[in-house]
Amino acid sequence: MQSNKTLLFVNGEPPERYPSNLENYAFIAATDGAYHNYLYTSPIIPNYIIGDLDSFDKSRTIPSRTEIIHTPDQNKTDFEKAILFLANKGVKKFDIFGASGHASDHFLGNLSVAMHYYHRFDFTFYDNYCQFFFSKKQQTIYDIKNHIISFIPMSKVTNLTITGVKYPLSNATITLRGFISLRNKAIKNSVEISFKNGYLLVFVENKSIQD
Repeated sequence: MQSNKTLLFVNGEPPERYPSNLENYAFIAATDGAYHNYLYTSPIIPNYIIGDLDSFDKSRTIPSRTEIIHTPDQNKTDFEKAILFLANKGVKKFDIFGASGHASDHFLGNLSVAMHYYHRFDFTFYDNYCQFFFSKKQQTIYDIKNHIISFIPMSKVTNLTITGVKYPLSNATITLRGFISLRNKAIKNSVEISFKNGYLLVFVENKSIQD
């Protein structure tokens, strides 16, 4: 078990496949909407259900080992409140399901939260199509040969160098209104990323937690 790693479910599109390596996580948590909209039908029993409880269905049986954490602060999303609650327990790494799909504003809101905290924590998001995350300024992605990979700047990204892909970049500047690297392809088993400034969102298609 990794003492600082948590599996977190939020209220977006349910995963078609749930991770099986649950022993790798110190905690399993869900926002109240994620639990009551899909997780309760799965074999996964969370340690915590976290949120303002506006989606809380009292008719559903909660497992005895699951603790309800009521976080009524309306100035933060349930996703952000879950991150902060788990951070107080020493969590530094998050594998996150359900952040995309369904309501597009929720997806963008989740990205906004991740942008705010990714310098402090290690977030990796998984959905039914890809893995995605905000890249560190120096980062290597392993075991992705032949996967489609896209690099989306959420701000101006400067001095960007990417190796191990079909269309490498060297000391490039990319912006949402200008040049981006979309639908690139990993040609090596590892891809190396470095840049000076900005927020860089990386999508790896068909890369699941089981890969």
